[in-house]
Amino acid sequence: MRFAQVLLANYPNRLYAVYMNFHLISLGCSKNTSDSEAIANQFARTGWKWCASPEKADLILINTCGFIKDAKEESLKKILQTVELKKQNPRLKVAAFGCLIKRYHSEIKKQISELDYLFDFLSEDNIALMSGNSGKSDIDYSQSWRFFTPPHIGILKIAEGCSNRCSYCAIPGIRGPFLSRQEQEILEDAQRLVNSGAVEISVVAQDITRYGTEKDGVCKLPALVKKISGISGISWIRLHYMHPRGLTTDLIDQLYSIPKVLPYFDIPFQHFADRMLRLMNRKTSPQHIINLIRHIRKNYRDAAIRTTFIVGFPGENDEDFSELIEFVERYPIDRVGAFAYSTEEGTSAALIVPKVPMWLKQNRLDQLMTLQQLLAEERNRRLAGRKVDLIVDEIEGEFAHCRTKWDAYEVDNLTTLVNKELKPGQIVKAKIKEAQAYDFTAELI
Repeated sequence: MRFAQVLLANYPNRLYAVYMNFHLISLGCSKNTSDSEAIANQFARTGWKWCASPEKADLILINTCGFIKDAKEESLKKILQTVELKKQNPRLKVAAFGCLIKRYHSEIKKQISELDYLFDFLSEDNIALMSGNSGKSDIDYSQSWRFFTPPHIGILKIAEGCSNRCSYCAIPGIRGPFLSRQEQEILEDAQRLVNSGAVEISVVAQDITRYGTEKDGVCKLPALVKKISGISGISWIRLHYMHPRGLTTDLIDQLYSIPKVLPYFDIPFQHFADRMLRLMNRKTSPQHIINLIRHIRKNYRDAAIRTTFIVGFPGENDEDFSELIEFVERYPIDRVGAFAYSTEEGTSAALIVPKVPMWLKQNRLDQLMTLQQLLAEERNRRLAGRKVDLIVDEIEGEFAHCRTKWDAYEVDNLTTLVNKELKPGQIVKAKIKEAQAYDFTAELI
């Protein structure tokens, strides 16, 4: 039975009365955060009360992540911690859903019997049924609450799934093929985010360069972003996850000529050695990566490039890793996240041999990130003395924690300045006083 059907069977026509206080735990990526925000909003719209403390909730939902080993372990740990709360509160019901459940539904059902409800993904109909409001006519969709991001930051998901089929990635098997959301739905979501206080919008998907390509292969992303840019109240638009496979210099120019789009290029290269890119099924090449970087550096001098790398991929030898190191030295990247390869069952990479031993993966990861820290600090120091725009994220005593336009929320560098009655969401002018590898200090102008 579906999750909602189970609930209805247990509490026919009384769900709304039985569960009044809910809490939702959101794990994993920003796309999960967007989903969790939407789910929590639907509960709130139908009369349920958000409970900030899970210990006081009647129903706790856990949106899990099942992408890599560390994320799976974190999700399982959180589930086990949450069901322990039932010992203190016998009325508590715990539900788990999301990518981890999709991958391991039967195993989790057998091994964690304390879970009351288990389902893959939650649809709007399920939420309406679960909340005791099966008819949508009286749900007020014009309202929007924030539970997982500060009010001034809005995460706008424009698609589901992925069709790239990178050999190491389990997402297509979990989330299905890439499916663009309807433009009107996206614009309505963007307007709701603005109505609830958002001034910075992060456009996210597994690969935003595929947006609208399902029918004729033509990317509709520039047209969509132009319309988002036209919404009054939005000051910054940040584009996330542009797969190099579908990214061209022409698409870059179309997107980054749009008002409000920040000069922040989030392009996950994952590797540079041609042999590794082919084994990863990245459908790109070292020369294409170089061409993208050269185009950005030449035409968008006031820009930051962010990327991710995977080290220790099956078959990666010393020569492959040396190519990656030489690439990073020759074409320094402003913001880098790196990960040791994690074997994921069900992916084609899991069958590739030889495997790289863990100690060697860790050594390579340490070497890459040590180099990146030095390069990042060198690049950041060029900003010392410059006047920049900062968005205020948080006030902590006499200090304000902010970000430049080159830094994404909870991902990149922080800038600290003295608080002079500032408020989160303000965009202020400041002068960078000191620049380090991962942090800046500044003073208001």
